[in-house]
Amino acid sequence: MQNSDVDQSFTAQLFVGDKPVAEARKVLGKMLESQEIQGELRQLLRDLRESDPQELSYGEGVTPETFYFKHQNGVYTIRIKRVDGLFNETASMEGSPRNLSKFKGDDPTFYRIINSAGEVVKLDEIPDDVSEVCLYTGPQQRPVKTYGEPPFFPVLTDDPNRIGSPLVFTLKILDRDPRDVYSTKS
Repeated sequence: MQNSDVDQSFTAQLFVGDKPVAEARKVLGKMLESQEIQGELRQLLRDLRESDPQELSYGEGVTPETFYFKHQNGVYTIRIKRVDGLFNETASMEGSPRNLSKFKGDDPTFYRIINSAGEVVKLDEIPDDVSEVCLYTGPQQRPVKTYGEPPFFPVLTDDPNRIGSPLVFTLKILDRDPRDVYSTKS
C-alpha cells in the first residue's frame, strides 16, 4: 500500500478507561508486583512474561506505548515506538489467534478510527486531543474488543468468534504533525 498522507498521520497513546495500552510483558510485570497474586498463578504469570509475549494489552500503572498512526489510502497502519526511538514494529492482528501483537514485516493490519457517532474519521475530523474512539480492522471492518479478566491480562482481538463489544479507547493525540517520525520500514 502506497500513498502515505502525512497530513492525516499522527502520534498518540491509547487507553482503555484510565489504563494505558502497553506491551503485555509490562502489564504482566506490574501484575506480579501485587502481593495478592501467589502460588501457581504467580508462577504462571511469571512464565508468561518470560516467554516474551508479543501481544499488546492494558493495565494499571504501566507506561503507555506511543503509536504512530500512519494514514494511507483511507486507512491507518499503527506503528509502535521502541526504546531506540524508531517506530519499527506494527500493531498487527495478522497472527493466528488474531490478537493485537507487535509485528515486524510487510503485511500490516489496516485500521479505521470510528468516532462516538459511529463514523469513520481521520485526523482532521478529530478536533480534540483526547477523544473516545473505536478501532476496526481490515476490509471486513472487525471491531477491536477484549477478552481475559483478572487474574490474567486482558487480550485485544478482532476475532469474530470471541464474544465482546467494540472496545472504546481513549485516544490521546501527542503530535498532529509528526514530520520527524522515523522507522526502519516505510
